[in-house]
Amino acid sequence: MMKKLKINQKIEVEFELDDYPEIYLSKIADFVDAGIVITGLYQHGAPLAVKKNDIIYVYFTTDRAAYEFKSVILQRIKEPLPFILIKRPEELKRIQRRDYFRLELDGIVELNQEKKDGSIEKKEVKLMDISGGGIQIKTKLKLKEGDQIKISFKKLIKLDKLIKGKIVRKRKENFEVYKYGIEFIDISDRNREMIIQWIFNLQRKLRQKGLGR
Repeated sequence: MMKKLKINQKIEVEFELDDYPEIYLSKIADFVDAGIVITGLYQHGAPLAVKKNDIIYVYFTTDRAAYEFKSVILQRIKEPLPFILIKRPEELKRIQRRDYFRLELDGIVELNQEKKDGSIEKKEVKLMDISGGGIQIKTKLKLKEGDQIKISFKKLIKLDKLIKGKIVRKRKENFEVYKYGIEFIDISDRNREMIIQWIFNLQRKLRQKGLGR
C-alpha cells in the first residue's frame, strides 16, 4: 500500500473538523517506524497550529488514479523545521472523481465579467492552480464573493466554450493584489474531464522532466 506514496510526493490535507476549513498543500517528507512525516501546513504564511489527535484526510495522485486515506495527527514537530507526524493509513481508497486535485502552475487565463451596462470586461489574470472543480487566481481586480464570471482557457486548454465560475474565496495579498478561489458552475462533464485529463497529462510531463511529483 505504501508503494503508492513516495518521498517528496505532493499531497493535500483536509481536516475533519471545521477549525481548519480549507484544503492544505503538503509533501511526504519521510517514512518512519512511528508513522509518516509530512511537511508543515501553512495558513497566511504561518505554520498551522495543528493538534495531536486531529483527524485528517489525505489526498494524492499517481499517473493513473487519485487516492485518499484517513489519518490522525500524532505529533507536531517545530524544530528545526515545521513537520507533522501522522499515523500510517489502514487502507487507501481509490477516488473515482479526480476533480479535487489541484495542480500548481504559472499561467494566464482571461476573465470575462458582465458590467451593469451589459458590456463585457475582459482581463487577463495570473493562474496559480487548477483542478477539475475550479481555479485560484491572483489579480488587482476587485471582485466580491458570489460574483459570477466566465473564464477563457484558450492559452492553456482547447475547450469548446467559456467556463462559468463563481468567486467562493477572497484574500488580500497586499495593498493592491488579491487572491481569489473560483468554483466552476454549470460546467459540462466533457469540459470538466478535458480539464482533468490536461492536469494529469501536464503532471506526468513535469514528473518526467523532474519538475513535479
